[in-house]
This record gives sequence, C-alpha cells and structure tokens, in this order.
Amino acid sequence: MKKVFLTLGLLFFVNSICVAQETGNRIYGNQGYYQGNKAPTTSSGNLSDKDDKSRYSIEASVLLNLKADAYVVVFAVKDEALTANQSNQIVDNKISNFTSSLSGLGVTKDDIFVDFITQNRIYDFRVRKNKATEVAAGYETKKNVAIRYKQRDLFRQIVANAAKEGISDLIKVDYIVSDFSAVKERLFQEAAKLIVRKKEKYTELFGVTLKPVGLSRETFGAYYPSERYQSYRAFETGNATVNRRKGVKVQQRKSSTFYYEPIGVEKFDQVINPIGIEPVVQFTLYLRMNYDNGIPPEKIEKEKLTK
Repeated sequence: MKKVFLTLGLLFFVNSICVAQETGNRIYGNQGYYQGNKAPTTSSGNLSDKDDKSRYSIEASVLLNLKADAYVVVFAVKDEALTANQSNQIVDNKISNFTSSLSGLGVTKDDIFVDFITQNRIYDFRVRKNKATEVAAGYETKKNVAIRYKQRDLFRQIVANAAKEGISDLIKVDYIVSDFSAVKERLFQEAAKLIVRKKEKYTELFGVTLKPVGLSRETFGAYYPSERYQSYRAFETGNATVNRRKGVKVQQRKSSTFYYEPIGVEKFDQVINPIGIEPVVQFTLYLRMNYDNGIPPEKIEKEKLTK
C-alpha cells in the first residue's frame, strides 16, 4: 500500500472549537504558502483541433475532496545548559514526560518518533567598560518529536499536553492518505465515464460521427491544504507627515492571519465529496480523448481553398 504524506502549514492555534483546523508554524517560513500559479487543469471547452479539422477532442475534469486517514504532528524541542550532557538531558526529560502523557490518548510507542536535530555550542558577549568580548555560554540541544494519530479531535489534547512540558513550537501537521493508487483509479474511472457520456450525447443530439483515435492527455494533480492558504491583514489607518528634525513616526504592529482557500469547483465536470467546513486534500484528474469526425481530408482541404 502506497502512502503519501500531505503537509499542512499555518498558525499554531488552540481554541474552544472541538474540531479545529490543524496547522503549524512552518507557514511563517514558507513564503509561497499560496501557490496561485499551481492551478489545476480543467476542461477548456475547445473541442475541435485548429490544425486538423478531422480531429475532435472530448475533455473531462474531476475533483475529489478527501479527508485524511491519519495525521502526524511534529513539535520542536530545544533547551540550553552549561554542558552538552545537561542540555541533552533537559530535552530528553521534556520529551519523556510529554510522550508518556499521550498513552492515555491511545498513542503508542510505535506512533512516536524522536529525531535528533543538532547539539551545538552557543555564545554570548561579556562587556567590560567599552569592550565586548565573545565567550562560550554553553550548549543547545534540538530534537523533533513526531506523533501519529487517527482521530482528528486528539489534536487539541496533544497540543495541551505539549504545552504543560513547555513545548510550544508546533512545526507542522502532515495529512496522510493511505491508498494513493486507489485515488487515481477512482478519478480515472469517473473521468472516463464522463467522456463516454459526452461522446454519446454529441452523436445522439447533433448527429456527428466520432471514431475513437486515442487518449491524448492525462493530468493528475494533488493539492494540499498548505498550498491553499492566503494571508491578509484587516485594518485601516490614517496618514501622518513625518518631520525628520522634530519627530519620528512609529507604526503600531498590525496583526496578519491566514485563511484556507480551496480549489473552486466551477470549472470541473464532476466534484466527488463536496467540500465542507474543514481543509481537505484535493485531487484532480484531467483527461482528453481524441476522435476522428469522419470528414474526408480532401473535403477539408477543399473548404480551406474556397474561403
């Protein structure tokens, strides 16, 4: 069984909503959090080939909204001490207390992985009179803790347990879809049925002759929630003239946030599992089938010459 890890990123956020949008601080370092240029391929509406008038194309585009089978949340844990051993021990104690608290939530040892990131010296400055000298100040240890869970509402409790141990850096939440090949197969079957139905409708209603030539294009796409977030700021402010000699204009911090913007459904021939109120993984498939319309090539050439 193939597995694909689908990554989400946004604010580290906990509130009173029972099922919240799981995200992570990684989005702050991801300047491309909204991939507007990563648009899905949808039906163009162009059925005839401008270069070959005997060729006819039928398109189909399908969108599937799918909830994850499981999730993996990743926390960063770090601490400093005078020696490397002390620093490592402090981090290990935090992780041990945190992961032990998860057993009551049904999280087993097989669902937890600790990744040793770095252990390095840290430096500071000693200031004497007008001289600042860089000196060794100790060691810092960094480790990541990955936790797998299947029930989405466990997220809030996992975050709360982490906070009790002073672990507040939530890096990301991965969405896991277990059977990737089954998703592709389902999309292909639905798109193929659409093309067959369109072909039958065209021949029945318009009396055209369409002989299958071959499949000319198949484009699959997977769109993760981390790629569908946009940032915005909501505020109004006045204008002020700054006099460099008499004063400086100090601007207040304006809070920014993010919101989930799923793929629009208007250009798809079919949407499976219409989207609800929560972020989901979105899969798309575009198929284009070529047909011969039965018009002899010599007739097409004759029509070109008479125009």
